[in-house]
Amino acid sequence: MQSYSTWSAHGQRPGWLRNSLVKLSSPLAVYACLLAAIFTTFLNIAVTFHNVQLLNGLLPPAPKEYTYIGSDHPAQLPFDVPAVGLVIEHGDEHFSLWDDDEWGTLFPSEGFTDLGPAQQPYLLSMVHQMHCLDVFRVGFLRNRTGAAYHVEHCLRFMRQIVLCNADTTLEESLVGEINGKKETGASGVGMVHRCRDWTKVRQAVSAR
Repeated sequence: MQSYSTWSAHGQRPGWLRNSLVKLSSPLAVYACLLAAIFTTFLNIAVTFHNVQLLNGLLPPAPKEYTYIGSDHPAQLPFDVPAVGLVIEHGDEHFSLWDDDEWGTLFPSEGFTDLGPAQQPYLLSMVHQMHCLDVFRVGFLRNRTGAAYHVEHCLRFMRQIVLCNADTTLEESLVGEINGKKETGASGVGMVHRCRDWTKVRQAVSAR
C-alpha cells in the first residue's frame, strides 16, 4: 500500500504551503501585520485607561489633608450629621425668658472644638446661633419692652430651628486678652455657610 507523507515524494513542501509562506514573507504583508499588532496594542491600552478612569470616578475622592493653620481648614466640621425628624414643640415648661441656667445648657464647652495637629480652636456655628438667641433673651429682659409671651415663643421656636439645621460651619477663632486673661472668641464674619437658596423660597411664596 502506498503511504502518504506531509512532504512530497521529492522532499519538497506542498505547493499550497509554499505559496502561503511566500505571501507572508513579502514586505507589505509583514508591515501590515506589524501595524495591526501596534494598533491592537494601542487600542487595548486606550480601553484599559478608559475603564480605569471610569472606576476611579466611582470611587470616593481621597480626603484632603488640612494643616488647620489660617484659612487652611474644612468649611464644615468633619463629621457626617445624620438626617432625623424633629417635632417642633410649644415648650412652655422649658427655656423661659428668666431661666438663665437652662439657656446656659446650650453652650457645651463654650461651643469651641479643637481640631488639627495644633489643636486649633473653632467655634461651631450652631452654638454661635444659640448664643445670639440668648443675647436677644437677655436684651429683652433688660429693656422690658413688653410682649413677653410673643418674644418667648419666638425664642423657643428659633432654638428648635437652629437645632434642626445643626449648622456645622467652622468659624475661625480670635484670640485676645481681656483684663490680663487670654480669651478665645469668634465673630463668624467671613465664613461661608452651606445654605438653601432663600431667594427661591421667597419667589415661590410670592408667586402664590
